[in-house]
Amino acid sequence: MKNLMIITLLLSGFSLLPAQKNETSDIKVKRTATRTLDDENSPHFMQFGIMSRNHDEFKKKYGIAVIYQNCVISQFLSKKAKENNLLIAKQLTEKHGEGWKKDLGFIPYGL
Repeated sequence: MKNLMIITLLLSGFSLLPAQKNETSDIKVKRTATRTLDDENSPHFMQFGIMSRNHDEFKKKYGIAVIYQNCVISQFLSKKAKENNLLIAKQLTEKHGEGWKKDLGFIPYGL
């Protein structure tokens, strides 16, 4: 019984230890996301969910980026994405015809 009490006290004491040290480290985080500030300020399609493929060739050919948002879609973001994507699609169709849809490989959100 005495051993059980000692083990219980030891185990409960570990929960009081901090999980992380408060020291700053020299670890550098390499950003691998394709979403950049430049893309947000240039014409782009807005998609939701996990990035399904690389769209660099499409951006190079048409000058339009694809930016992926969070999986959770609010009413505000949904409306914003639909309006944005309809405008970009209209401009692409007027300038390049329907061929851009095949090059993009998916139907943009809201179309």
